[in-house]
Amino acid sequence: MRYTFIFLTSFLLIFCKQLQAQNIDAKHYEIHLNHFDFTEKTIEAETFVTFEVLEQTQSVVLELKSLEVSSVTSTDADVSGFSQENDNLVINFSAPLDLGSEITLDIVYGGRTFNESWGGVHWNGEYVYNLGVGINTVPHNLGKAWFPCVDDFEDKANYDVFVTVAEPKKAVCGGNLVETFDNGDGTATWHWSEEQPISTYHISFAVGEYELWEDTYQGLERDI
Repeated sequence: MRYTFIFLTSFLLIFCKQLQAQNIDAKHYEIHLNHFDFTEKTIEAETFVTFEVLEQTQSVVLELKSLEVSSVTSTDADVSGFSQENDNLVINFSAPLDLGSEITLDIVYGGRTFNESWGGVHWNGEYVYNLGVGINTVPHNLGKAWFPCVDDFEDKANYDVFVTVAEPKKAVCGGNLVETFDNGDGTATWHWSEEQPISTYHISFAVGEYELWEDTYQGLERDI
C-alpha cells in the first residue's frame, strides 16, 4: 500500500508539473505524414500547430519524442531559434508573444520513430500504426511519438491529418474521411478530420493494405 501511494504521488507530481509548465493552449493540429520507410522504420513529416498564448512569453515548449526537427517557422511571429533536449522542443521568438494571440508554427521533422512494448509507433511488415498510450512511459500519453504537441491529458484540440502512402496501401485515421486524392506518382494522400476537441493520445493513424467494407445503418433520424 505504501509503495502504491508513493507511485501515485510521484505520478501526480510529474503530471502537475507538466500542466504548470504550459503557457499555451493548443487549438488545432494539421499533421502531414509525407513518407514512410518500412525498411528503416522512419517517417518524414510536417505539422502545423496552432495555439493560443495564455501568458506573455518569449518561448514555448512542445514535446516530440525520438524524431529530429529540421525547421520551425511561422507567419504569425518571428522565430529566433529552437532546440531539442530529451522530449522537449523549445521554440524561441524574437519578441514576447502577446497574451491571447493565436500563433501557428510550421514544424518539419523526421527520423526513426519511438515505440515501447505497448505505445508509440509500431511497424509490422508493410503495416504501421500508432498507439497513443504507453504503459511504461510516464506520463503515459504518446502523441509526441509522431507529432510535436502539447502532450498532456488536459489539453484538447481538433485535427486534420494528411497521410501520403504508396498505392495500394490505405491510410485510416481518427475522425471522418474528407477526401482521398491521387498524386499521380504512385501515391495517394488521405485527408481525415476530427472536429471534436480531443487529447493527443486519442488521435490515431494506421497504414496498410486494408480492404474497404461498407454498410448502411438505418438510424432514427437518418441513414449512416
